[in-house]
Amino acid sequence: SVRIPAGFTGIYSLRPCYGRLPYEGAANVLEGQEAITSAIGPMASNISALKTFTKAVLDAKPWNKDPLVLRKPWNDKEYALTEHGGEGAQLCFAVMLDNGLVRPQPPVRRAMSMLVSALTDAGHKVIDWENKLHLELHATSEHIMSADGGEGYRTVCSLTGEPLLQTMMPHAEQPDPNHPWHAHPTFLDEPFTMTLRNAGKGAISAYELWELHKKKAEIRKQYLDHWERTKTRTGTGRPVDAILCPVAPYPAPPHGHNSNDFYTVIWNFLDYACTAFPVTKVDSSLDLPDPPPDSFYNQEDEAVFKLYDPEVFFNAPVGLQLVGRTQEEEAVIAMTEIAVSALETWKGVHSKS
Repeated sequence: SVRIPAGFTGIYSLRPCYGRLPYEGAANVLEGQEAITSAIGPMASNISALKTFTKAVLDAKPWNKDPLVLRKPWNDKEYALTEHGGEGAQLCFAVMLDNGLVRPQPPVRRAMSMLVSALTDAGHKVIDWENKLHLELHATSEHIMSADGGEGYRTVCSLTGEPLLQTMMPHAEQPDPNHPWHAHPTFLDEPFTMTLRNAGKGAISAYELWELHKKKAEIRKQYLDHWERTKTRTGTGRPVDAILCPVAPYPAPPHGHNSNDFYTVIWNFLDYACTAFPVTKVDSSLDLPDPPPDSFYNQEDEAVFKLYDPEVFFNAPVGLQLVGRTQEEEAVIAMTEIAVSALETWKGVHSKS
């Protein structure tokens, strides 16, 4: 992951699409799993470094070294947003404040509100993103990632002699029974669980995996069509230019409590280019706890709600994502620059962020 670490430490990162940047020679896990492959990308202390790094790597023609890299050089026209109205054009962003599976905590919602205000003040349009197929997408993703029944993890551990860690709790040798992963034996009340919890459930057949690949392709097509249909709501003559959403439903959490990754995994599944960037930090005077909702989406939603304490999370970084479409890294970097510039201007006007 590059987005969750960046979001939790107040820096910037780019998650490119499959095959855009070279993985040759890099260590990895789950090698051979090519349905939802990892994508190597940069993390940096400023947004301009993401462009500098990505352009430098692509200018070196990595497809001549790594057979899995697409033959796609850096494209200045895409960076100039020619497919998004051109430089200086009004953009339309869609806001996914809540993915319908786990609600974000108060500091994350405030960060989203800051970003929306900043972009609106800068003359851009912002509309709500309408969630589609998220539960089905999550289920398919978890089944694919655990298709080997955990053999990949166990093999790596047997080769290195290291244990399979089940908790990041400091000084904890056994899983914390109060941790969201272990306090609730099922996730979303559905017959699938987080990838690590699936490790002991046994591998599925090749045919069953092919069926999951087929399901994944169907979901990607439906999500693409869903994005295209936003053209009727943007007022720009184009579909939504990018989606804005949390990196995680919480700011940087205490060790051992990062239990939910769906705000990033969804884009891995769909293979959309995206960035993470810092927005603010938790302020206990502004980010007061919410009253309990009438009902929770599921057990993890409840666990994330109960996890929040403004004093525990005080001053923790809050990061957000900007999500573009497949293979448009240049445009995503450019739109992130626009968002970051708008935020800096907005913060200059509003003294308390």
